[in-house]
Amino acid sequence: MSFFSGVSGLDLFLSRARVMTVGSVPACLALMVFFIKEEGWHYSFLLCCVLPLIAAYLGVRGAREIRAGLAATGLALAAATLPLTFVLASLEGA
Repeated sequence: MSFFSGVSGLDLFLSRARVMTVGSVPACLALMVFFIKEEGWHYSFLLCCVLPLIAAYLGVRGAREIRAGLAATGLALAAATLPLTFVLASLEGA
């Protein structure tokens, strides 16, 4: 018996992907402001403005159209935003 009786695995994944991708937008923007105050301006911080918005669009669109691949792409893009920003900032500073 499933803990989520009545909710299929796909619906659960799509709703969680939508929430996490939309939640990454304010989190990345807040972290960007914090890092600009601490480290100064880097052009790689622009990724924190652009990539979470694209990820949120993909997550919401994937949940609306019931496309798990689109939602997973948005989720992966939201998760990869901060590591990619840090790598590019370290390359920019070197």
